[in-house]
Amino acid sequence: MKTRLGSLFAGRKLGAALAVAAIVVVSAGGTAAGFALISSGGNSTVTPPPTSSAGSITAAAPSTSTTTSTTMPTMGSAGAATPVTPAVTPGASILISDTCLYSHEANDDPILDPGKPGQSMAHDFFGNTSTSASSTAGTLVGGPTTCSTSEDASAYWTPVLYQNGVAITPLRNLIYWSGLHVTSPSVVAPPAGLEMIAGDENASAPQPTSVIDWRCADSSTQPTSDVPVSCPGTNGIELRVTFPSCWNGSTFNGASETNVAYPEPGRARNCPAGYPVRIPAVIFHIIYPITSASGLTLSMGPGQQGSTDTAHGDFINGWNQSVLTQLIDGCAGPAGTCGHVTGSEAQVHPKKI
Repeated sequence: MKTRLGSLFAGRKLGAALAVAAIVVVSAGGTAAGFALISSGGNSTVTPPPTSSAGSITAAAPSTSTTTSTTMPTMGSAGAATPVTPAVTPGASILISDTCLYSHEANDDPILDPGKPGQSMAHDFFGNTSTSASSTAGTLVGGPTTCSTSEDASAYWTPVLYQNGVAITPLRNLIYWSGLHVTSPSVVAPPAGLEMIAGDENASAPQPTSVIDWRCADSSTQPTSDVPVSCPGTNGIELRVTFPSCWNGSTFNGASETNVAYPEPGRARNCPAGYPVRIPAVIFHIIYPITSASGLTLSMGPGQQGSTDTAHGDFINGWNQSVLTQLIDGCAGPAGTCGHVTGSEAQVHPKKI
């Protein structure tokens, strides 16, 4: 089995300090609140409209309106994109979200085993339906996708979950882009082609719930759990994976797991030295159609299964970059244009939590 690298705040190696760190979402009125994204019946309270069918979606060309916000040379041009309206009202959640249905299972990993089909652990893929061991950002952008906006052709994946040795097909992955109102430094869109990994596939004990969190899909009050929980009478078990939100500003390849890092603990949640670029915290909310946590294992390698302590997630940015930049700028800026995104123009549907 391959070994994944990392450091205290980079990639998956978190250290004990992050165990007590909490992601903070700031309301449009400027009031900080604990991060508590609620699922109901397998869906977030930011309710996703129907998703287009896989394989029939193509990325729409952006229109001619522009956006003004903080940009960095390494992020590429913000370009032009269709305006997103209306602005969110005070008290609404400061985040954008996107739902990507399950696409396919494969023993591929385009970050850690690029160009080696069938040689990775089994993964569940969401988003771009063409994702394979040979996928790159260049092959993903504009491709077919299961996401609720055709502008998002990113690759999202996690190890296959099994129950008593039988693979469980997940229903969907509700993806949040959160923490958009932190100010040190200003939040900018993830750069085109960025690869990220969250969690530790070699973990020998439960990981901090700030990174890996298990809960019931439609529970609004259940505490976080670092191990899977049974959810009788609900619509499923949910796995949440939180990605680092600080980038080193130069490295796009995620194989070393040192190109991104988690914020330092504390209310300010500053980025550590060497990671000057603040990006949104990407958070997976994966719903599995099971209610018992008995007999659960995760893929550990080709034909291998092991402990759920090894939960993790992977991401390659395959968005239409100009549209993603406008979405992040619109939500992080004074207008606070935040919500679930759908359709060929990534229209924002503001929703209060």
